Amino acid sequence: MACAIRFALRDNGAVSITTAQEQQFYDAAYAVHRHTPDHALRTNRESMLRDLNQPGGAFYERRKLYSAVLAELLSEPLAGRVVLDYGCGVGEWGVLMATEGARVTLLDLSPVAIEIGLRRAAANDVGHKVRGYARDASDLSCFADGEFDLIYASAALHHTLKYPNALAELLRVLRPGGKLILAETYGNNMILNGLRRFRWRLSRQPEDAGEDIILGDRELDLLRSHFSRVSVTPMNLLAMAKRVFRGRFGSRAVCATIGWLEAIDLRLLNSLPFLGRYCGEVLVVAER
Repeated sequence: MACAIRFALRDNGAVSITTAQEQQFYDAAYAVHRHTPDHALRTNRESMLRDLNQPGGAFYERRKLYSAVLAELLSEPLAGRVVLDYGCGVGEWGVLMATEGARVTLLDLSPVAIEIGLRRAAANDVGHKVRGYARDASDLSCFADGEFDLIYASAALHHTLKYPNALAELLRVLRPGGKLILAETYGNNMILNGLRRFRWRLSRQPEDAGEDIILGDRELDLLRSHFSRVSVTPMNLLAMAKRVFRGRFGSRAVCATIGWLEAIDLRLLNSLPFLGRYCGEVLVVAER
């Protein structure tokens, strides 16, 4: 685990925040969802597609990444599979998989997130297929070795890698032959990373948000050392300019601009695939 611990720590050897601080931050962030009525918690493949394609939808900003995630998950034989939604947030992806027949465990550091995720499961009539645990990812002793066939993490691994033992626990609970699917930011582009950190400071994002690690080559190499196959699908190079337009996706001009940048990216990445490592988002599929 020495390599994993090195990634988990800052250069001065100290974890930047405690799990308690991070939990408090996300409890407060998710608390607003407590007021969401049950009918607004309906989640299935149709609602996901709607959110991906509507500028006001929750997933619109990352629609390219999450469209790839949706296609990947729905390509799995989910019926009867035992699935972990790792860092589940308010449970959209886990509940989606339950509506497709999977037996799902929601895992998040925030008890508020788990509360809302279980409400979402009940609102979709899959409460009997979904359980939830509010737990530090560095200790998953509540789960048996090899308990899960599939683990999905949406922008979660970069939060947990900083904690010693988190990766070892993730690997322990995934069965041999199981699959890990990650939707993440991609951190090989130093210019983009600098702009990200500048935006965090400009918006006064608190340290408790826990954005210490941006998944990049060294984290992917760490995964490759533990998995028999790791596929990496980068996306959004010039189209990462979408962040500039956050909050203005209702504008036709903004949507047209982003679509134009995505079309340029497609041509660039097809003709110069090495540019993929400098993209801003990535879908990772790893098999044990």
